[in-house]
Amino acid sequence: MAGNFVYQSVLLLLAFYYTDVYGLSAATVTGIFLFVRIFDAVTDPLMGFLADRTNTRWGKYRPYLLILCVPYAIASVLVFTVPELGMTGKTVYAYATYAFLMLLFTATNIPYFALGSTMTANPVERTSLNSYRFAAATAGGLLVTVMVLPMANWIGGEDKAMGYQRAMMVMAAISVVLFLITFLSTKERVKPVNTGAKGYLSDLKQVFANDQWRLLAVVVLLMVTAQTIKATSGIYYMTYYVKADEFMVTVFLSIWMVGGIFGSALAGRLSRLVCKKTAWSALCFLLALLSGVTYLIGPQYLYLVLGMQFFVGFFNQMMAPLLTSIMADVTDYGELQNRRRTDGLIASFTVGTLKVALAIGGAMATFLLAVYGYKSGGVEQTQETAMGILVTFTLVPVIGFVACGLIISRMKLDRKAVAENSSRLQEIRAGM
Repeated sequence: MAGNFVYQSVLLLLAFYYTDVYGLSAATVTGIFLFVRIFDAVTDPLMGFLADRTNTRWGKYRPYLLILCVPYAIASVLVFTVPELGMTGKTVYAYATYAFLMLLFTATNIPYFALGSTMTANPVERTSLNSYRFAAATAGGLLVTVMVLPMANWIGGEDKAMGYQRAMMVMAAISVVLFLITFLSTKERVKPVNTGAKGYLSDLKQVFANDQWRLLAVVVLLMVTAQTIKATSGIYYMTYYVKADEFMVTVFLSIWMVGGIFGSALAGRLSRLVCKKTAWSALCFLLALLSGVTYLIGPQYLYLVLGMQFFVGFFNQMMAPLLTSIMADVTDYGELQNRRRTDGLIASFTVGTLKVALAIGGAMATFLLAVYGYKSGGVEQTQETAMGILVTFTLVPVIGFVACGLIISRMKLDRKAVAENSSRLQEIRAGM
């Protein structure tokens, strides 16, 4: 939940904030997203190496949540602060503060991603664990959509910049409390098998030699790119195509989160009924269908738009626990092959891939806005621009979702293979 305060603020609000409040052009925002997110992705493996080699009385991964939660909160406020500088100075400030925030996102979320794999070795428990985790994370996103925009309007009034800043101060303070609760209430239990070759280079080779991780990385790249394009363009879709007021924009963003909470909570039950790989692939195809159908809904059918958004959020977030659980299965697969476990490094490369996808998706969304003639500053848009926003929000993500479904079906970590790998690893650990 704490991590999602910032993640969803960046995903759902930052592009709109930069163009319509901060005053940057869509092209400048495209450059910021590409540079900062790709730079940030490069730092992920370094954090993974560091986390895997950390040994404290609190464990390998938990200490980072304790040490970095306050700097992370401060950085999130700085991003949503408009400095009294010229346009060049504001652009440099945006680059610097966003880069700082994403660097701290890396330093907290790489250990956090790895933490789940070390809390239990049971594949069923991992899916259940991640189901609750993503339900809470989506609830964090819901708080962002429900609280940030109304708070910004209530606190700032006509001064949108001050409103966004003060609203993020509230969210940042809550996030610190939640990070501390996470640190205090978790425990690292899994004893890794580390009898194989050690060293930075050998660990790196093991990650890329893991054919199941390579497939997972391609899926994450395509899926998050599609999700980011859809999420980034959503607020533009409601504002300039549907022409909804600010209250209905908030409802639109929130109803996605409500659907996501239910979807995340039910992911564990789904994985008990159907193989995780099969379920994930089917959900991708279903999302492609729903996104395509949304293109056909006219702006006058507001409640139908909201209903479709609920189900998009429901099925989209149902995938999240499956992804994280499969990441742990991929780590088990590599551990069995190489007799060395690298939770932090696998997590870092997976999150690094996710961030590259965030960069590509965010840049593609704002690039398409520029192509369709979007004008910054909250001014009226042309009909051509509105239709371009519709295409960006609905049809462009379909390509990514369909490709993901096809690639997932090629993975060999089905239910039988996962159970066999887990059983063999338990036997090896018992003999250590």
